[in-house]
Amino acid sequence: MKILVTGGAGFIGSAVVRRAIRDGHAVVNVDALTYAACLANVAMVADHPAYAFEHADIRDAEAMARIFAAHRPDAVMHLAAESHVDRSIDGPGAFIDTNVRGTYVLLEAARAW
Repeated sequence: MKILVTGGAGFIGSAVVRRAIRDGHAVVNVDALTYAACLANVAMVADHPAYAFEHADIRDAEAMARIFAAHRPDAVMHLAAESHVDRSIDGPGAFIDTNVRGTYVLLEAARAW
């Protein structure tokens, strides 16, 4: 099974990516590499033939459509999100934009695929 994981360079997403690869799945890691991401979290699978990384933002409809078409995933695990509460107080708009609009864009890309 090929799984598209959003937020796969984050704390939880990277654990999912590593586990999925270990369990024999192919993984497409889609991450915008914002403040919460760290590619070192997936360094141990970066050269695995079943792993692919796409530096993209889930809010970018064209990028999402391209990624779905290029990688043809069987499933999606959506883990990309603004999640740091202290940052939500300073900039709530970013949370709404990523967590609501970004999720919408991703869902539309998955539905179209």
